[in-house]
Amino acid sequence: MSLKFLAVKTFILCPPKNNIFPLFDSEGFSLEESDMLCIATKCLAIHQGRCVRIGTVDKKQLIRHEADWTWEGSSTLTVKNGTVIPFSGIDESNGNGYYVLWPQNVTELLAEIHRYLCKKFTIKNLGLMSVDSKIEPFRRGTVGVAQDIFGFNPIKDYKGKEDIFGRRLEMTSVNLADSLASAACYLMGEGNECCPLVIIRGAGNVEFGNKFSMANTQLAKEDDMFGDILNVYN
Repeated sequence: MSLKFLAVKTFILCPPKNNIFPLFDSEGFSLEESDMLCIATKCLAIHQGRCVRIGTVDKKQLIRHEADWTWEGSSTLTVKNGTVIPFSGIDESNGNGYYVLWPQNVTELLAEIHRYLCKKFTIKNLGLMSVDSKIEPFRRGTVGVAQDIFGFNPIKDYKGKEDIFGRRLEMTSVNLADSLASAACYLMGEGNECCPLVIIRGAGNVEFGNKFSMANTQLAKEDDMFGDILNVYN
């Protein structure tokens, strides 16, 4: 496997609303069959106009309104669309005076982008991910997370396969989407890099298709090792 991550530098997509599709005409942006493309959630949100001028709303109320679940301690921890993320994903960085919210109906938007890109580059298999950064318990610094996906199976299942000593695996699966999203998020950066697109080439053995969604990654509370700790769904 020859895995490559190719960061694409683009022009600035300015809030409060700006069309994302011209980003795909950026110099150096080209897709090949079986590529995967990570797109910063912020760009999708700006495309939808999901921006609120700072100073016009109370941020804590906005966070609560956007969250599916909120825990307020020394900081505000939330669950949004099945993802544990601070502040409901609301971000002020690179917002130019706006709060940038998480995008809505992302599956539908990624499907639209998928159709556009497949036609533009004459390809059939393409995986898309909406990527953002989050924090992990007991770890300093951010890591990437796939907010939503389209066009590929986000889970690589090892159940029934053998390990190096011939032991049959019963439970193991790999979250392919979040694993790749984290590396892509590192290339996107958190400052003034202006690289909201990252092409992943040569991932190997990816199951492409339009029947998959982030629902493939979700666990019921009773199956989640952290369910009792977070107690999110009560």
